[in-house]
Amino acid sequence: MMIQMTRREQVGAMVLAGLLILGLLVRYLWLPKPTAVELTPPQGPAQDEPIIKDIIVHVAGAVSQPGVYTLPEGARVFAALEAAGGVLPDADEHALNLAEPLFDGRRITVPYLGENEDIGGSTGKLNINAASVTDFDQLPGIGPTKAAAIVAYRDKNGPFKTLDDLANVTGIGINTVETLRDYITLY
Repeated sequence: MMIQMTRREQVGAMVLAGLLILGLLVRYLWLPKPTAVELTPPQGPAQDEPIIKDIIVHVAGAVSQPGVYTLPEGARVFAALEAAGGVLPDADEHALNLAEPLFDGRRITVPYLGENEDIGGSTGKLNINAASVTDFDQLPGIGPTKAAAIVAYRDKNGPFKTLDDLANVTGIGINTVETLRDYITLY
């Protein structure tokens, strides 16, 4: 079935088709073409560049300039001693683990030769952020298994922020933490 159009309708259809073609030509030839907008994410540090954070440590005892020092995260005990001007001639720097990694808020006390500077430092309490499995094993209610669990937890999660964090260790409960409170310290 074919549509029958009069001569007038045919002319009208031709005019409309011509206007449509003319409109398309004007649109694509004379009007500016839309430009693509390229969105870029905000620039942060490159993925290859590590973000360096600072930590603050307190160096005390037999050093030239005791005080509080800012060091890069990942610094070791020997770097803190260097920042404090080095150890004094009568210091027993080898009583410390010079290669031990530091953490924010750490206090390092360098003993003098002949001082009995144990892992507990001047407080006589056990530093839970520096103690070994053997040291923990000496605490009341802590055997070799719990001692190893404490050190493993600390190695995996970083230094303890509060004494109550000990309760997060498998096998250590709130009651055990309360029993140990008189024997332990964070620093």
